[in-house]
Amino acid sequence: MLKRLTNFRDLFFVFVWRELLIRYKQTAIGMLWALIQPLSMMILFVVVFGLVLNITTNGCPRALFYFAGLVPWTFFSASVNASINSLTDHRDLITKIYFPREIIIFSRISVFISDFFISIVLLTGMLFFYKIPFTLNSLWAIPLSALLFLFTASICLLFGTINVYYRDVRLASGFLLQAWFFASPVFYSIDTVSLKMKFLLFLNPLTYIIENFRRVLIEERGIVPWQFAVETGFVIAFFIIAYKFFIHFERSFADVI
Repeated sequence: MLKRLTNFRDLFFVFVWRELLIRYKQTAIGMLWALIQPLSMMILFVVVFGLVLNITTNGCPRALFYFAGLVPWTFFSASVNASINSLTDHRDLITKIYFPREIIIFSRISVFISDFFISIVLLTGMLFFYKIPFTLNSLWAIPLSALLFLFTASICLLFGTINVYYRDVRLASGFLLQAWFFASPVFYSIDTVSLKMKFLLFLNPLTYIIENFRRVLIEERGIVPWQFAVETGFVIAFFIIAYKFFIHFERSFADVI
């Protein structure tokens, strides 16, 4: 993969720049839109889940608890939504010239990585506002973010590939992401569910990432090393499978797209 992308790195950067220009063209506030979605969702969660339903946040400030969960979730859901149609949107280009097709998907994900880091800056400001100190455990957010990017890329490769052959993926993606949202602890703590349900929820890598995102940043605790090792091994293996799946079907994209 690195060899393929290195040989076409200039094209990759052109795609990234193009995606950024298209996304923010003729907007008044530009990249500040990257903050509007998680902030508006955070306010909605505070009102609905905090004030109306009174769902516990284990003593954490509600705004901080919800925003820390929304940062990784927003990146994941936005990347998947944008990547599903990414190959079919470039039908004319794919049928005319050859280049590594994963560049199209990775360039769209890269746009949301920039949004992710903007949200991280705001999250850091909220930590200071609530007087939660920065500790060495907070550095665990870096490898957790890497896991998030790798897992997201895997799902985008799978969905983008399948959508070339079956456009039902685009139609089903809304329902699938809604179900995935409730299966991820974005607005609730994993500590509030039963042991059996915990086991099911942790089959979803986003559960591990979001829970530990809060754990290292808000609760000032470290992660369990063996759990991190298992999760890392699973995500890497899943990415390898997803990438090989993509490469296998890439040969016939131009014929069926």
